[in-house]
Amino acid sequence: MEKSKIVHGVRMESIGMPLQDKAFFADEYLDVGPGKQVMVRFFEDWYPKYATFPVLSDDVWVVTYPKAGTTWTQELVWCLYNDPDAPESKQPLTRRFPFLEFDSLLDPRLPDMLPPGSVASDDPMLPGNTWKIVQNLKSPRFIKSHLVKDLLPEQLWKVNPKIIYVIRDPRDVCVSYYFHNRKILGYKGTFDSFVDLFLDEKLIFCPLWKHYLDFWKIRDQPNILFLRFEDMKQDLGSAVRQVAKFLGKEVDDAKVSEIVHHCSFSQMSANPAANNETFLTAPTEDSKIRFMRKGEVGDWKNHLSEAHLKAFKEWTAKNLKGSDFPYYQDY
Repeated sequence: MEKSKIVHGVRMESIGMPLQDKAFFADEYLDVGPGKQVMVRFFEDWYPKYATFPVLSDDVWVVTYPKAGTTWTQELVWCLYNDPDAPESKQPLTRRFPFLEFDSLLDPRLPDMLPPGSVASDDPMLPGNTWKIVQNLKSPRFIKSHLVKDLLPEQLWKVNPKIIYVIRDPRDVCVSYYFHNRKILGYKGTFDSFVDLFLDEKLIFCPLWKHYLDFWKIRDQPNILFLRFEDMKQDLGSAVRQVAKFLGKEVDDAKVSEIVHHCSFSQMSANPAANNETFLTAPTEDSKIRFMRKGEVGDWKNHLSEAHLKAFKEWTAKNLKGSDFPYYQDY
């Protein structure tokens, strides 16, 4: 694409390929909109569809920055509306709770890059199929997105369906995102280089603080529920009740216990319908990394050096200057 252009009223500027090695599924990134969210170049073609996507009042949206507890929250929400043991629960989460902008992350040439017959023609991993799934969802619809507030469908802010927004310690997000990029995108660079890319906001779906703070500012709106990954880990039962109340779903102790068990890390990581292991992975030796790897609080302590933490502290202070956001500043 040309260096910079306007698509559906939003500026999109090519920023090349920040990752040291060409990533699987992507060969060029864009800097999109005033929030400068980093997206794959194919987003240019898909964005008008996302911006004008018709929103329904009984939709339930889970919006997050990647690796902030998205999959966990999706399964929890789905189980509040459905029986975890129902036949439908065997369908992959990518069908039950589709990822709105997933098609925009995929090279349209992908079907020709895969071995013949290796992926079913209607598989959500093939470009265009997730859009078909989203359009054919039955009400109430469950939809996931990693887009920043300004790039989400325009009708979200007029129809005001329920939106659950989840945050997680950026240090844990960074570590988890590193392994995710190795598994999904075939990142071959060093961990140190990845931390630099994360803090320089040159990875897909960056910038993190823009993502968090935009929803922090509207957290008191009645259709917004702002959750923390750490609070969910500390007391999942309370989180289930909180989400149920927000969604207007009555739950008794038995239902809460059922969901807590079903959504425990051990159960979800072993559940092929919930653990997102159906995602295509880059053809590298890292393809055996699990999509749901640890799900821990504080795993960053096992990976980040003192130099990393100093950089995180400066990055956090810079982005939170003048904000009343109270979390993740315990350096």
